[in-house]
Amino acid sequence: MFAACRGYFLAAGLFALSINLLYLAGPLYMLQVYDRVVSSGSVTTLVMLTIALVIAFFALAGLDVVRARVLTRASVRLDAMLAGRVVSATVNSSSAGAARSQPLRDFDTFRQFITGSGIHALLDLPWAPLYIGVIFLLHPALGLFALVSSVLLVLMAMLNEWIVREPLAASNAAATRNYSFTEMGLRNADAVRAMGMIDGLLARWNRDRYHVMGMQVSASDRAATMSSIIKFLRMAMQSLILGLGAYLVIERLTSPGSMFAASILLGRALQPVEQTVGQWRGLVSARNAWTRVRELLITNPPPERATALPTPNGELLVENLLYIPPGSSKPILRQIGFRLEAGESLGIIGPSGAGKSTLARHLVGVLRPTSGAVRLDGADIG
Repeated sequence: MFAACRGYFLAAGLFALSINLLYLAGPLYMLQVYDRVVSSGSVTTLVMLTIALVIAFFALAGLDVVRARVLTRASVRLDAMLAGRVVSATVNSSSAGAARSQPLRDFDTFRQFITGSGIHALLDLPWAPLYIGVIFLLHPALGLFALVSSVLLVLMAMLNEWIVREPLAASNAAATRNYSFTEMGLRNADAVRAMGMIDGLLARWNRDRYHVMGMQVSASDRAATMSSIIKFLRMAMQSLILGLGAYLVIERLTSPGSMFAASILLGRALQPVEQTVGQWRGLVSARNAWTRVRELLITNPPPERATALPTPNGELLVENLLYIPPGSSKPILRQIGFRLEAGESLGIIGPSGAGKSTLARHLVGVLRPTSGAVRLDGADIG
């Protein structure tokens, strides 16, 4: 599946590389303005540098739009390839009690994630070392500070995953159970009203709902706390590198332009980490959703291609049909037999539970008889 979309993701990765290279235009512009234009007083150089900066940012914005469109096309292709398979696997799934539409919702959750801002942060994250490398070129001390800052933020992101994982997983599981219970109640709405079960159903629904909300609040509070800490660290590090750069300028070990350029580069290097943590809940939800969809597709592989048969004549024969449901000893159908030629009709009447629907399911091959046979044009369809 991903092999068929590999071209889209490779293109998005190449666009991410180009976008991050173009982001260097801002720091380089500041470096040249402080170190060359201000000292030389050359207006011509300033104008040419500004024109080059605008062109670079225009190209960056265009590539960002193209990358978003490529990922959107990848999402559409995934939907065309897998949506039908997910629905088919859901129909064939033997799971009972779960919301039957949950697999399709899981698939849409994953599909929508690859078109959102979270995937952009993940695509930009591998290029953070590029900015740290440029900072090392400005001055080794600045580069070392940037490297330590990046490692610290990555460790904080890993800590965020550890403290949010348990309540978030519990919240998602509880929400799935609550949706399943809701769908079950809505499917049997007539029986619920007739039996006066609305108050009891709402009581249980509210209890489950409050449990879901409690888990979500716990996960959101922890995620918000970690996001705020990481934001504080990023802003502090971006400012502290200015202080370190100022010290190096005072000691005449680097230029003022390098000081400001290092601050901008560090902010850009740490931005994807902060964005990833901010989108962590969506990332985990998409990962868990895809895991469930993948397990469904593995346990319910597509059926083998059926052999094409000629158009039937319509001669139906039922011989001594006996059907005993699994786990029961009482037959629903007992010694049923009749014959219908093509074009003939037969009316079947009886009270509720007499076996009319069960017989119809045997006639179309949905159920297999305990004994006897159902033949269409002489071929056994049971």
